[in-house]
Amino acid sequence: MTSLDLSRRAATVLLVAVLLVTVPGIAIARFSAARAPSAQSISTASLVAPTSVTGTFTCGSGGSGQNKTESVSVSVTGFTDSGPAGSTYTYVLTGRGATTSATTPSHVQSLTLTASDDGAATTWTLTIRAGNHSWTGPVATKTAPCTKQSDTGPLPLV
Repeated sequence: MTSLDLSRRAATVLLVAVLLVTVPGIAIARFSAARAPSAQSISTASLVAPTSVTGTFTCGSGGSGQNKTESVSVSVTGFTDSGPAGSTYTYVLTGRGATTSATTPSHVQSLTLTASDDGAATTWTLTIRAGNHSWTGPVATKTAPCTKQSDTGPLPLV
């Protein structure tokens, strides 16, 4: 082995030793640089009952004799929801032992429900509940009072 080979080997060993010492130091300096301020805030969202529900109802009847029926058509034209974005709404219309429902992200919905007619006045109940994934909120309740088969009007607040 010549002196040139020995010099090259010695320089290579020295260079490797210097790199082994300085590279981790550079990496540590890189990761310990100034931190960005943490501006994250954590809070909770609450599902609330829809408010200011607007809409109309129309009462009706059909059939004859023992097949006589009464019905109600409810049309929700809007409401306010101050809960989190991305909620869906379950509309449930009940009365005289019958139920119909729909779930949608819309603040506008129409439902019709028909039941057998006993000749007495019927108060139909509409509930609207906000939901987000598996969470559900409190209900907003409206009624459609049908004292005659031709009643119609805005949904009163209960």
